[in-house]
Amino acid sequence: MERLIEGELKEQIINFGAFGYTVKKMSYILMWDVSEVESLLNDVSSDFHKCYMKGEHTKDYIIDEKLFDMARSGDLKALSKFEHRVSQRKG
Repeated sequence: MERLIEGELKEQIINFGAFGYTVKKMSYILMWDVSEVESLLNDVSSDFHKCYMKGEHTKDYIIDEKLFDMARSGDLKALSKFEHRVSQRKG
């Protein structure tokens, strides 16, 4: 049976995704068995997986948004980094 993921735990797992934490690191922080964290992360229908992925994708969005804003204001390094990130997703 899957654990109930709400409130602070939900935010914590979203942050794990944003920070790119490993299964082992998450299990130590949560004090859960590595096998449980791994199982929940690999189960695309679990709330754990969905929260982790939300964090990962939100991080990408925030970085892209910031680089895009900097590029629009004339920052050529930001433009180059933004273009590289976009090309990596297409490749």
